[in-house]
Amino acid sequence: MDYDVNYIDEAYDPIKLNEIFIKEFIRFRKENNLTQDLLSKFSSVSRVKIARIEAGISSPSILSLLEILGPIGYTIKIEKVRRK
Repeated sequence: MDYDVNYIDEAYDPIKLNEIFIKEFIRFRKENNLTQDLLSKFSSVSRVKIARIEAGISSPSILSLLEILGPIGYTIKIEKVRRK
């Protein structure tokens, strides 16, 4: 049994993980063919707030993430970080 299957590969560095989150958030939006405006219309989060999250100006609350992701069929999950 592979016990590392639930681990992400990045070392725990909050700054680096935040950068990865922002890139993944933008990639997720684009892969789902959503503009910031369209994502805002599906969620109860303003386009300005989504833009600020993507620019790294503002960190989203868990509630904001759930409000953004829920209406389009996604959620968030906690993953264990593998320490190198």
